[in-house]
This record gives sequence, structure tokens and C-alpha cells, in this order.
Amino acid sequence: MRSGKCRQFKNGNINLRIPKEDLEDFKKDQVLYLSEFLSWNNYEFIGETYCLNNFETGHTIYNWHMDCCYIFAWSDLEKLAEGKSVKLYARVPVEYEREWIQKEYGGKE
Repeated sequence: MRSGKCRQFKNGNINLRIPKEDLEDFKKDQVLYLSEFLSWNNYEFIGETYCLNNFETGHTIYNWHMDCCYIFAWSDLEKLAEGKSVKLYARVPVEYEREWIQKEYGGKE
């Protein structure tokens, strides 16, 4: 697994892209690969999967370095599998997310 291809902007937004040489590994177990990829880059899935709308589910990703969260739509796995980039927009963690981070990680920072 490569550690690159996770570009972070000054405002906290990030672009995710799976390295071309890792696409076959990614396709074998997308969620496991993505979880390890994010962890390697100092991000972590937090909480549980939830509904984004009537047709889509997602999961929250926490950025330890910038102290911000992102919403990852599970449908974006298809884009990543095609070698495309996915942009995630940073936002401030809400109270229940901070409580979850503290409970699960004890403030890993």
C-alpha cells in the first residue's frame, strides 16, 4: 500500500485517490483498503454508517491533524475503483462526534 494520493488543502478539504499500482488490491476489499489508507494518512472512520438520503449511505471520517470531519458517501467507492479522485469537504466536528472520539480514542492527538 502506498501512502500518497491524499492531497490536503489549507482549508482542510482533501482529495482522495487510490494509486494506480494499488487499484487491484483496492478492488479485493475496498473498505479494508480505504480504512488502512486513511489511517496511514492520519484520518479515521468514526461512528457508524448512516443514511445520507433515500438512496445513499455514508460514514464520517475524522482528520486528526486538522481536527475536522468529512462525510464519505459509500457510493464514492466506485469512483475510487475507477482511479478517479474524490473530494471531501472539511467541517467542524459536532458535539456527538467529539464525544465519540473522546470515548473511543481518548483524544489520540
